[in-house]
Amino acid sequence: MQGATVANDLIVMTWNVENLFRPHDTDPSAADTYAAKLAYLAGLISGTGANVVALQEIGSPAAAEDLRAALGEPWQAVVSTHPDRRGIRVAVLARHPLTEEAQITALPQSGMPAVPDVDGDTLTHLGRGAVQVHVDCGGPGLRLLTAHLKSKLLTYPGGRRYPRNENERARGAGYALLRRTAEAVALRVHLNDVLAESAVNGQPAMPTILCGDLNDGPDAVTTVLIEGPAGGDVHRPDKGDAVRLYNLGRRLSPARAYSRIYQGRGELIDHILATRDLQLRLTSIDSLVDDITSIGASTRSREAAIVPDHAPVIARFTGP
Repeated sequence: MQGATVANDLIVMTWNVENLFRPHDTDPSAADTYAAKLAYLAGLISGTGANVVALQEIGSPAAAEDLRAALGEPWQAVVSTHPDRRGIRVAVLARHPLTEEAQITALPQSGMPAVPDVDGDTLTHLGRGAVQVHVDCGGPGLRLLTAHLKSKLLTYPGGRRYPRNENERARGAGYALLRRTAEAVALRVHLNDVLAESAVNGQPAMPTILCGDLNDGPDAVTTVLIEGPAGGDVHRPDKGDAVRLYNLGRRLSPARAYSRIYQGRGELIDHILATRDLQLRLTSIDSLVDDITSIGASTRSREAAIVPDHAPVIARFTGP
């Protein structure tokens, strides 16, 4: 996947860049780490020839701007306005002109509009807002959404990271799954609306991609429901094509079909899902796993890490 962009190719990357926060001015070692991480991120993105990059775990709009500046002109950025409690959010960077189309923050009434959490509250919004943009990359362009769903890491009342008993552990796991499900449903409801509205003769009128850290594998219920109507065969058009997405990760080489290594086990939790027209134009997909190392439940050892704990997943399509 290395090398310059081929004319008219569309090369899309999704990458959880792991807590990309600007450091405090009083911490020179953190500033050095941040500068080295920006250089690593920009170097890898440039080296692949990617021209659209969906990012997760951007710490602030300023951090997104730092990465955009490290990439140089003509890169542009659109950043989520709805971070989580830690301040992390999603963003899109592109070599092409970008137009922000939607900030997706609420759990919609036509989905699962209210779900409980471990503190007895009712959640009505995604923990981390998703973003939809239009990328002016030739032809009709590209509609791209990026999202970061609830993680599988569990929390307990008051923010505790450990359960007091096994009943609480079970409830915590159930609440986390319920929240991730509600967020996945919110994305699918949004896609139903925008894809059906723009469909022509039962086919997508606008090539569409959803990228992101979905925090579960390709066969998980929450991931599959984002794909939309089941049973699609890319070589046989049917009435579901107007709103269906195909998970391109299913085309990864088995030896590289992961994007994170957790406690020694590879997991594919970072995904690129695309409409049928793009699935038919796909020429290659890869997960750039060569630099990542295994992580555990504790994040303390990651504070000075330059290489993120997730690998980028990158898909190349022929031009329109």
